[in-house]
Amino acid sequence: MLVAHANVYHLYNNEFRGAQGGQIGITLSTPWTEPESEKDMEAAEDVIQFEWGLYANPIFSESGDYPSVVKERIAMKSKEQGFPRSRLPQFTPEEVDLIKGSSDFFGLNHYTTNIVYRNESVNGYYSSPSFSDDVEVISYQEDSWDSGASVWLKRVPWGFYNLLSKIRKDYNNPPVYITENGFSTRGGLVDDDRIKYYRTYIDAMLDAIEDGSDIRVYAAWSLMDNFEWGNGYSIRFGLYEVDYESPERTRTPRKSAYVYKEMLRTRTLDYHYEPDMSLRIDGEEN
Repeated sequence: MLVAHANVYHLYNNEFRGAQGGQIGITLSTPWTEPESEKDMEAAEDVIQFEWGLYANPIFSESGDYPSVVKERIAMKSKEQGFPRSRLPQFTPEEVDLIKGSSDFFGLNHYTTNIVYRNESVNGYYSSPSFSDDVEVISYQEDSWDSGASVWLKRVPWGFYNLLSKIRKDYNNPPVYITENGFSTRGGLVDDDRIKYYRTYIDAMLDAIEDGSDIRVYAAWSLMDNFEWGNGYSIRFGLYEVDYESPERTRTPRKSAYVYKEMLRTRTLDYHYEPDMSLRIDGEEN
């Protein structure tokens, strides 16, 4: 995937950028991973490197290669499992040069956070060979965190802040395009949980910008309800609700659509909605 991406990047760079003046890059799915305790910091870092450092490091790091922990762990596991060589393909020097720097921005899809720990019980916990067995951690989410309709989605805005800070520190503060960020429900026009999610996550993003993160794009996911993988149409991410029973697939703005619109119009998070959907900002009705 990385080699294919890099080839397309250079194709655009060499043949089209001069005339079009466009940007081209890659988006990575990047949850945040939090250690359960101080002793689990290495375990959390391992998860980060296995989940998205595997793709980010070759493009954005100085080494231009896979993270060392990923290379070493998979090579060791492969040997133990009787493979003649590592299950992780190695880059040639030419591929390293091709991939390194092949993105004008760090594209970021982010939704949630997981907590991880590692102890002796993890040995043999997962089938082998497998991704989970390579990483050797156990992950979970706090029951107290606000939950979306998706079983994996919890509202953890401080995890978003930590993620943006890590990208800034580890990869020399690349331009960040947040290409997906949002919250799932089962439907309905009054979606206060989604509003709370957007408000707190955008607030966390603004804190990261204040700290110096070069964040240039934020895209809410999503404009309207869509086919959500294995959940089909039962889980809704849209600012607009789609009536799938209607031949016209009628779109109706949810409460969050009005909130998000006002957030963009006023550039402020200091507002609340009354139940009748009228918007109040600083005590004045709009």
